[in-house]
Amino acid sequence: MAILQPIINIAEILVTKNVTDAIISPGSRNAPLTIALARHPQINALSVSDERSAAFIAMGMAQVKNKPVAICCTSGSAAYNYAPAVAEAFFQEIPLIVLTADRPTEWIHQHDGQTIYQENIYGKHVKASYQVGADYSHPDARWHIERVMNEAINTANTFPKGPVHINIPLREPFYPLAEEQVVFERPRNIRQHSSKASLSQETWEELLAQGEDYSKVMVIAGQDATNPEVNQALKGLQEEFGFVVVGDLIANTKGEFIANHDLYLGQLDDSYAPELLITFGKSVISKSLKQYIRKYKPEAHWHVQSTTHLIDTYQSLTDIVSIAPEDFFKELFESLDMRAYKMGDEEKSFEYQEQWFNLERKSSRYIHQVLSSTDTWNEFTTYYKVIENIPAGSQLHLANSMAVRYANYLHLPNIDEVEVFANRGTSGIDGCVSTAVGAALATEAQVYLLVGDVAFFYDRNALWNNFLPSNLTIILENNSGGGIFRMIDGPSQQPELEPFFETAQKMTAKLTAEESNMEYLSATNFEQLENILTTIPQKSIRARLFEIHTNSVENIAFFKKFKTNFIV
Repeated sequence: MAILQPIINIAEILVTKNVTDAIISPGSRNAPLTIALARHPQINALSVSDERSAAFIAMGMAQVKNKPVAICCTSGSAAYNYAPAVAEAFFQEIPLIVLTADRPTEWIHQHDGQTIYQENIYGKHVKASYQVGADYSHPDARWHIERVMNEAINTANTFPKGPVHINIPLREPFYPLAEEQVVFERPRNIRQHSSKASLSQETWEELLAQGEDYSKVMVIAGQDATNPEVNQALKGLQEEFGFVVVGDLIANTKGEFIANHDLYLGQLDDSYAPELLITFGKSVISKSLKQYIRKYKPEAHWHVQSTTHLIDTYQSLTDIVSIAPEDFFKELFESLDMRAYKMGDEEKSFEYQEQWFNLERKSSRYIHQVLSSTDTWNEFTTYYKVIENIPAGSQLHLANSMAVRYANYLHLPNIDEVEVFANRGTSGIDGCVSTAVGAALATEAQVYLLVGDVAFFYDRNALWNNFLPSNLTIILENNSGGGIFRMIDGPSQQPELEPFFETAQKMTAKLTAEESNMEYLSATNFEQLENILTTIPQKSIRARLFEIHTNSVENIAFFKKFKTNFIV
């Protein structure tokens, strides 16, 4: 084992750089890495057999802790199974340290077991890829691995954060002899120092002078973690200068901002369009919001970001403002508050804002009146009732397809006290359950996952482990298929809808819950749902799975009627 000491040192380097969580998938080629990670006293190592699930669990942990988590797998297709989570982490800017064991280069494509081309396997979906040598006997091997690991972890932590990949060829023997001791040697910690981006006074004056031409100013928030500094500045800009602030549920904009836009945007004309658009954050759920701004383009569009990638979601970008959102909005508010500058005609600004607030108040009343009083059993109403019962201080995770879309219509008051997460980097259904499991492992808060049946069954290997946290509650909305395709005009009108798009299925989660030792309740009507709603806010000694059964055809009929009956 002595010749693999540089590999053993990887664990100590991780700890030295504050990476103290590792998700390991069992294998033989990665045995030296597994032993190093599992035996290190300061690493919390967990074993997850399914690499796809393991990577999403790690991503959920890293997202909540806001620091890297390591994942480790054997060679071959195991590394490819990391790919969906790696891509999601890349676009959500979540740091992962991806350690893949590999065969030595000369054995690739030689009909030997578990060998594929692993170097640069994740392509552009990692911030950087690293390859180390296969021989560790020379003193330079330690120097090389120390250098690579330091650079990789520094890169993962440098804004924008993201995944990095280290591919590690390993020769046999993999296992220490009975009398050998695994010794963790002290490595070098090469720190990377960076300065905070700021705007020059000249740039600020140029932007503010441009802003004086516009009375209709809108801010659109993309997906982001809750940021009290940003929310405070946005509140000030809204209250004192008539800004209109629009945020999807996953933007975590906490306050009395515009949030019901999905319900009415399709009915609006250009009188609601902004003259100046300011955007920040990552993706936006609302297709209607993107379509509206693309149709009625602003005269100017500033996108606030700290990355260099040009992102033009609304096809109207005029200025990239390279600064952190909290710094930008705080400086903008303070500059305007000094009255040295103004944004257009303030009277017109507040008239514009009142247009939007009138819509927001009307839509909020409509949503509450319809969904609190209906006696029609349907999926959308159950989402409303479930979200209404999510307690303050908890996390709400939303699976893709209908879960995240339904929830985006339901910005209920209690959500301002809840942190909302969703895998909207790639918007896939493939790791929603695993991500929530990882998040629950990383926090003492209650974690709730709202998920549809297709996404749940696709990722139920997330429950195939021995450490399901008791603070996890899964609310499964089972409509026996992919109900979203009944909403989309294209597939809903095709004869292939049921067998090929909707993926109809008759499974329930009861046996999965039993096998996973989870508390289980189900509902097929409002009376049974009440049992679930009563239980949701309560803490439990084990993970919980609540299953709500509805009919897809009836769900779509209700939802379409709900949207059609609201008239601006």
